[in-house]
Amino acid sequence: MNSKASIIVIDDEESILNILEQYFTEKNFMIYKASNGREAYAILKDAKCEVALIDLKLPDCSGLNLVEEFNKKYPEMKCVIMTAFASVESTISALRLNVFDYIQKPFDMLMIGETVEAACNHNLMNRENALIIDELQKANRKLEDSRSQLNRKVLSTNDQLAHANESLKRHVTRLKMLYHMGRDISSNENWDDALDRFLMALCRYLNAGGAGLLLFSEGGKALKPRAYYQLTEESLDNALHKLLKAQEMDLLQPEIFCLDSCEIRIETCLAAEEPWENTVIPLLFKGRWLGFLVLRKKYHSRMDYLNDYHFINTMQTIFTEEVANAVNISKLRKLKNFNETILENINSGVLKTDKDGKIVFFNSTAKRIIGESSAGKIYFNDLFQHNKKAGDLFMELVSREEKNFSFEDILQINDTDQIPVKINTSLVETDDFTGRSLVAVFEDLSEQKAVERELRRADRLRSLGELSAGVAHEIRNPLTGIATTAQLLKEMIKGDKEKVKYLSVILGEINRLDNIIKSLLDFARPTTLKLAEISLEQIVQSSVDLLSKKADKQGVSLSVERKYENDRCVVDKDQIKQVVLNLSSNAIKACESGGELKIRISDSDKPDFLRMEFKDNGKGIEGEISDRIYNPFFTTNSDGSGLGLPISRKIIENHNGIIYHSNNIDRGTTFVVELPRKNEITKNFRENETISQKGGLC
Repeated sequence: MNSKASIIVIDDEESILNILEQYFTEKNFMIYKASNGREAYAILKDAKCEVALIDLKLPDCSGLNLVEEFNKKYPEMKCVIMTAFASVESTISALRLNVFDYIQKPFDMLMIGETVEAACNHNLMNRENALIIDELQKANRKLEDSRSQLNRKVLSTNDQLAHANESLKRHVTRLKMLYHMGRDISSNENWDDALDRFLMALCRYLNAGGAGLLLFSEGGKALKPRAYYQLTEESLDNALHKLLKAQEMDLLQPEIFCLDSCEIRIETCLAAEEPWENTVIPLLFKGRWLGFLVLRKKYHSRMDYLNDYHFINTMQTIFTEEVANAVNISKLRKLKNFNETILENINSGVLKTDKDGKIVFFNSTAKRIIGESSAGKIYFNDLFQHNKKAGDLFMELVSREEKNFSFEDILQINDTDQIPVKINTSLVETDDFTGRSLVAVFEDLSEQKAVERELRRADRLRSLGELSAGVAHEIRNPLTGIATTAQLLKEMIKGDKEKVKYLSVILGEINRLDNIIKSLLDFARPTTLKLAEISLEQIVQSSVDLLSKKADKQGVSLSVERKYENDRCVVDKDQIKQVVLNLSSNAIKACESGGELKIRISDSDKPDFLRMEFKDNGKGIEGEISDRIYNPFFTTNSDGSGLGLPISRKIIENHNGIIYHSNNIDRGTTFVVELPRKNEITKNFRENETISQKGGLC
C-alpha cells in the first residue's frame, strides 16, 4: 500500500472522528474529517480521497443520498456506510448504490482498517488495470496496423501464388496429359487408336492445325507414315520426302527443328529468325532413330515458340520413351502370344512350381491329363509316386547340381487312376527370396507303353507261332503213325473187348491231341479273310443254336438281346462265328452250377462300329490273372488248350476290331467285342496273307 492514501470520514460524532483519525494516521493514511455533508463537499473540492467512511444519518442529509452524489461526482472513490441503526431497507438501498461495504456501529477497528485497505487496494488495482488496458489498447492498435500491413503483404503474396499455381496447374495438366497419352500408347494393344487420340489431344492442347507421326521400320531402314490428324496425305508425303533427303545428306539432329529448312540446312526452332509453320520433333532413343513427330502450327518468331517450348521438349522426351516402350512391348506381346500358343498346343503337360513345391501353373494339356478340379490345388509330390520310393522328390530335384534332369515315373491322378509319364525338369533359380523352383514337362506314355506291350506280345506270339507250327508239323507225323498202328491193332484184336477198350482210349487221346495241333496251326498260320456283308445277329443266333444243348445240360439259360439300327457288317462269317462259340463256351463253363448268359448286340459308342457283349454270372476272373488270359496256353480249365481266347483276339484284330473284358459289379464277367461295319484288311493281315501265298509257315 502506497503511503499518504487519503481517506475522508463523515460523521457527526466528534469522538468517532478522533478515534478514526488517530487509527488511520498510525496506518500512514491521510485523513480528512467532516461532521456533515456540506463540510464533506468543501473538502472534496480540493482533496482527492480513495475511501469515504460515511455515517448513515447526518445532520443535514442522509448518508445514502451522499453516496449517490459521490458516485456521480467521484466514481473512483469507494464509499463505506457506517451506522448504528442498521435495517434491511438501508442495507438493500446501500447495495443498490454499490457501496464498497456496510459496517455496523460499534465497529471493530481491525475490521474497519481491513475494509479501508481493501478499498484502497481495489482502487489501486483498478488504476493498474486501466493502465494495462490502455497499454493493451495501444498494443492492439499497433497490432492492427501491423496486421493490416501483413494482410496487404499476404494479399500480394496470394496474388503471386495464384499466378504461380495457375502456371503450375498448366504444367501439371501438361504432364498429366503427356503421362496418360504415353501410358495409353505403351499399354494399348490397339496402337492405331491410341496414336490417333494422342495426336488429336496434342493439336487441341497446342491449338495446332494438325500433326503426323513418321516411324522407322525394317530395322531403321525405311521411314513410313504411322498416324496423322488433320494433315493431308500430300503434306505428310512432302514432309517425308524432305526428311529422307535430309537423312541422305546426313543433316538430321536430335534438336527440334523447322521442317521448311530441311532441304538446305537444319535450323533449330530456338535459333529460327523467320516465321515457320511446320515443326519437326525428332524421336531418338539411346542413339537409335525411332521417327519424327510433325506439328503444323504457325510460329511468328522464336519468342512466340518459347511459350510452347518447355511443353514440346518434355513431350519429346516422354513420347520418345513411350514409343520405344510400345515397340518393345509389341515385340514382347508377340513373343508372349507365340510362347503361349506353343505352350497351350503342345501334346506334353507343362507345370511350374513355387519354392515350396506347390504347382502354380498348368498348361491346357496338363489340366486335361490331371483334371481341371485338381489343377492348382496340389503339390508336385502329390502327383508322382517316385517320392514314395525315394523320399521327397521335389527336394531331391531342386537340390541337384544339374539344372536339367529326365526320368520316368507314374502320374497319380487319384486313388485309382495312374498314368506312366516321362518327366523332363528344369531348375529355376531367380533370387534368394523366390528360392528354387521347377519347370516340369511330362509326356503321357500310356499309348507308347501299350504299343511296346503290344509289340512284345506280337514278338512273343510270332516266335510262339513259328515254334508251334514247327512243333505241330513234327508231332503230326509220328502221331499219324501212332493213330494208324492203333487202328490196325484195334482191328486185329476186335474180339478182345478189354484190350479194345484201352485202344479206344488211346485213339481218343490221339484225336484230342490232333485237335490241339489243329488249334496250334490255326493260331500260328496266317489265314485269308473271306469278307462278306452279313447280319451279325444271324451269326450269333446260329452259334447259340449249336450251344443250346450244352447250355441246357449244364443248367445255363441263353438269351440274345438286340438294340441297334442296322447289324450288318463286312466280316468273315466262319471266323466271327468261331469267336462267338469260344466266348459263349467259356461263359457256359464259368457257370459251374447253372446260371445265365446274355448276349447283347448294339450300336457302339464309336461311329460305324457294332458291339457284342457276352455277360455271364459265373465265377468271374481273378484280378491277378486278368492280364494273362489272352496268352497262348494259359487256361484255368483242366481240359482246355488255352488257345481259345488268343485265337479269338487274333481274329478280332484281323478284322480291325477290339476285344476286352471286365468283371461285373455283382458277379460274373462281361466280354466285349467291337467290329467295324465296313472292314478294311489290316496291314498286319495283308503281310500275313502275302506270306501265306508264298508258302506259309508249315
